[in-house]
Amino acid sequence: MPNSVQQWINDTAYELVGGKRFLLRLAPRIGKSHLVNLLGVELGDSAVIVDGNEFSKLSQTDQRDQLEFSLITAIENHGSAQLVFDSYDRAIESPKGARLQTWLSSRLIDGPYAQDVGALFTARCSTEITRPGAGSPLMSRVTPLEPPFLAPEEANRQDLAQIREWFGESAVLAERALATTSVEPVTIADQFEQDLSFIEDVRKVASTTISRGYLDQARDSFPARCGVYGLLTEAGPTKLLDRLQFALTAKTADDPIWPDNLARSIAKFSQLLAGSHEVIWSDRYMFRDIEPLRTFLKAVTAKTTCRIQLLGGNSVNGTQVSRAELLRLTTIGSVEAKWMSPTDYGSLHDRHVVTGTGGWVVPQVHVIVGRQSPGSTVVAPTASFGVDYHAIWRRSIAP
Repeated sequence: MPNSVQQWINDTAYELVGGKRFLLRLAPRIGKSHLVNLLGVELGDSAVIVDGNEFSKLSQTDQRDQLEFSLITAIENHGSAQLVFDSYDRAIESPKGARLQTWLSSRLIDGPYAQDVGALFTARCSTEITRPGAGSPLMSRVTPLEPPFLAPEEANRQDLAQIREWFGESAVLAERALATTSVEPVTIADQFEQDLSFIEDVRKVASTTISRGYLDQARDSFPARCGVYGLLTEAGPTKLLDRLQFALTAKTADDPIWPDNLARSIAKFSQLLAGSHEVIWSDRYMFRDIEPLRTFLKAVTAKTTCRIQLLGGNSVNGTQVSRAELLRLTTIGSVEAKWMSPTDYGSLHDRHVVTGTGGWVVPQVHVIVGRQSPGSTVVAPTASFGVDYHAIWRRSIAP
């Protein structure tokens, strides 16, 4: 591990013990959760670690109660507590995100029983981290925290010359490249190029900075500075940016016509998901042909870190969809599948990809997976749906 990463962990842990509150933003796959794990080790039992991806799945009331209990227990046992909330943006985007924000503001900052609990929140660079709600926005009361950069003595090390050419002063990417002799910088670059979640996140916040060709600390926003971590320095672009330049500057396809071949269909669907943590794909006939769907999903999940939740009927054209068939889909690590409940089946006529409060109206599954000609089918964005898909997903039937 570069000394600069360990020093960043030591300094951040010291500030958290002192009651400071920070926000760390990085694009997907850079290493937010890795830094969180290192902080947890450094802080020990006084740290309360929360995963925003898990926080949004169950009752937030129960989870807030558990979080409150964990904080009180840490304070009683150690005299202090530190909240490390990884993927806070994922938790805040849920339907009850505004309530979570208000509760955290009251618990940490301006409530009658607020205590000096240090806190670190992590998020992607382009996602929303504030929801409209009562009280002062939580994120207006935390300090932006720059990710770890190589120290001057490390930046001058001859054995790091190739890594600096590729990743500039990014200490996290330098650590990743140094972790094993079998992983070359070009391999890491290839992984980023295939990850549309990374590409979309950076493109949303840092397109102007990338077009300029160098980092300007005075002019670039905090999300933009974090977005070009490993891509740009004040001296200019790194080899990683040279490698990803085309992907980062290519125009997002806005043609509503659905593609007429499988490769372009995979690319189109992946683009709809890019930048999202998790989506619900709802289609009453979702499970009509499991193997083509599974092949399609394997190709899509290789391009994005997004988790895909499939929602379909338990029978197609009078034929029951078996539990074994659904489990074939869930062998893909980032895919879940459920049957629509009888209560909801009658009302879920349209085919939707839910990316948050809004999402996309999409063609039927057979068109998307390349089993049927698209003809005149189109995809269209929508700001909202006529049903609460998140509530429907929770009451749907798991295999």
